[in-house]
Amino acid sequence: MNQIAVCIGNIIVYWSSVVIFFGIAASFALSYALYTSHGGRGSALWLFLPLAIFFSVILARAVHWYCHMEQYAGFWRAMTDYSQGDYCLHGALLGAVLAALVVRLLGFTQNLGRLFDCLAPGAALCIAFIRLSALFNTSCRSKIVVTNPLLQHLPLASGIPTANGGTEYRFATFFIQFLVMLILLWILLRFFYRRRRYPMKNDYPRDGHVGLMFLVYYDAVEVVLDSTRYDSSFLPFNGFISLTQILCALIILGVFILYSVRSVKANGLQPRHWVMWVCFFLTVAGTGVFEYLVQRFGNLYLFCYSAMSVTLFLMAFIVNRMYRSVCADIYEKA
Repeated sequence: MNQIAVCIGNIIVYWSSVVIFFGIAASFALSYALYTSHGGRGSALWLFLPLAIFFSVILARAVHWYCHMEQYAGFWRAMTDYSQGDYCLHGALLGAVLAALVVRLLGFTQNLGRLFDCLAPGAALCIAFIRLSALFNTSCRSKIVVTNPLLQHLPLASGIPTANGGTEYRFATFFIQFLVMLILLWILLRFFYRRRRYPMKNDYPRDGHVGLMFLVYYDAVEVVLDSTRYDSSFLPFNGFISLTQILCALIILGVFILYSVRSVKANGLQPRHWVMWVCFFLTVAGTGVFEYLVQRFGNLYLFCYSAMSVTLFLMAFIVNRMYRSVCADIYEKA
């Protein structure tokens, strides 16, 4: 149930909406400061903001409708009545990408990679606020019940009202993601200032790598945390791996392939490439095995999710190493 912040007549403002509003404002301010201080036009961000909100809401809603048709009275009702239902966060990310492309097509920026680099830390901050807003409603629907009284508090567990008027403590999936996204924000800002303009081999673009690594890090986190939810969005023909996990895996794989191709062209095919490819495949296989085990044997969730976190951390690390192999004179200057 949403906690009401302001109620004036028929106007009701919920605390979760207030938190999300401040999250959008803070993320915009951060991206605006980064972009304008590195040669970008402020008008590009002012155009991006309304476009991103519009596309994100539409696409996030459409994706959720497709995966949860039983919750809506048809597609048109889902797209016009926002008093019920939910959203898929990857649809929002796609909306932000489309908004950036429109900004580029209209000529407000000539360097799309730099725009994505500046938007990435803001996106991490925005997602952190969105997940924090779950503290003011019951949207953090984890399937892991925490029974140990010593653990029934934040950051590990949050209380959820039950039908009989009691309280059930479940793993605080969204609050954990809020904390992780703050850490990711720090990582991205450090990456932005230390490595964003690092010289690249073969005259590859210097911009865009912060945005790409944000996708890798965020999706690695999302694969694990989405598995802990009982309301994950599944494709109608697939009830094993959620749509979010599929998209995350494809994005990570896509970035890894991009850097692999660039690395081979820049350095020639070397033994380290085979090592990284094999290790990447092993992390993918390991993640799949532990996802199967946690769905098959729910009582192993602590072991499985810990192991999945390790495999996904290694997966992101391997992608980062492949990126670094494309940087010029990396071993002398890094």
